[in-house]
Amino acid sequence: MPLTPFHWSVVLFGFILFDVLYLPALIISSVLMDLEPFYYMFIAPRPDGVLHGFFHTYIGVTLIAIVVALLLIKFRKPIDQLAAVFKVSQPKVSNKWIIASSLLAAWSHVLLDSFMHADLQPFWPATTANPFLRLLSINDIYLFTGIGLLVTFALWVIHLVKQK
Repeated sequence: MPLTPFHWSVVLFGFILFDVLYLPALIISSVLMDLEPFYYMFIAPRPDGVLHGFFHTYIGVTLIAIVVALLLIKFRKPIDQLAAVFKVSQPKVSNKWIIASSLLAAWSHVLLDSFMHADLQPFWPATTANPFLRLLSINDIYLFTGIGLLVTFALWVIHLVKQK
């Protein structure tokens, strides 16, 4: 799912656990790794056609999640000010939960992609096998994540109404 908003369905958990999970971490860490297939699709195509490399393994996304979390913690004040514009400021969320949110989002990305991309090796370097491939259909994944996006948007609207 290169650069699709479907990975943002994980943000649903941020609205369900609003005082625990950090929305900016969920939003950024759920899609950042898709810069990798974008790069291989449009900038530097690989001769073997692989689009999902190191940054679509659990090791790769864990590194991404940690970097994102540390940057969000470092720049927490301006990020929270921006979040306040969208009525989703979360001052109660601790740094520990920012890290957890970032990891949850990144790992969910690899899990979702593991069902649909044959070139993905989620457990590399332990194995190049992808045990999740085709366990769910692509249509089921899009249905599941599409519903997640709609519910997320509905919860945001409910949250906005409660803020007034």
